[in-house]
Amino acid sequence: MEFKKYETKEKFLEENLDILVKEEAKNDIIIGIVFEHESEKVNNWLLGRIEEAGEVKAIFIVDDDKYGLALYSPTGEMTNETIDFLVDNIVNLDIRLAEILAEKKYLQKIADTYISKTNAEVFYSYYSYTLKLKEVKTEYPLGENEKLVKLVDEKDNPEHLIPLVKEIYTDIYEEEECSDEEALKVAKIYLKKGIYLLTNDKENEIYTQAVHVRKHVNGGAIGAVITPKEHRGKGYAKKCVSHVCKEILKDNEFVVLHVDVENESAMSVYKKIGFEEIDETGKIIFK
Repeated sequence: MEFKKYETKEKFLEENLDILVKEEAKNDIIIGIVFEHESEKVNNWLLGRIEEAGEVKAIFIVDDDKYGLALYSPTGEMTNETIDFLVDNIVNLDIRLAEILAEKKYLQKIADTYISKTNAEVFYSYYSYTLKLKEVKTEYPLGENEKLVKLVDEKDNPEHLIPLVKEIYTDIYEEEECSDEEALKVAKIYLKKGIYLLTNDKENEIYTQAVHVRKHVNGGAIGAVITPKEHRGKGYAKKCVSHVCKEILKDNEFVVLHVDVENESAMSVYKKIGFEEIDETGKIIFK
């Protein structure tokens, strides 16, 4: 087996983008994250792939923001030997992972192998479905006093997004909270990407938000869909998501999103809109 390491974003994309695009929706995180950042930043990441007998067994990135490993197997099969080889090379490069993102069928084996070589301890883990939408099948019209607003610039006042960001954080990590300063930082990132708000007609009350979190070659991804607790159960999320998807589909072939496997109510909403399940992935975060 060969562990191939790329020194530049351009070379990585030149040799791997066509492979990744064959299952673009499955690879929205790898493609989206690499596209999102300037070459100068990505060139400091670990970008690579594993080859055996002329066949690509795995394509992967380790970003230097979170030291998170994300990988894809074009063959759909990674043996224990391949996983051992991958982890050995990462550890030998003196990289200490903070998290691993992979298909469910590989995730635990990769994590166990990494733990055995580094004595890392798991802090948190979760699994999610990857959903893909090519066409909005069920539309949910906005009410007379409702409107969808798109914010794309810091001048749009990121401070008023702080409560929503904090709700997202506590929804994910349960009892933990992030500070106003941390939430403001995330809100500014949302504005840079493009955030949609379903509000009342005066735009002074937010019912639901959704963020155009990643752009790909032929598609886009939405995430950070959150409805404040006082507005939940009123149908705002499905209205917001369906209208945001229609906007994104004007310039893209598909929309992808990820939803927690335990969030049955969200799955039901997304499937009614027209999303279909295409993959199950997991993330393990280390202490």
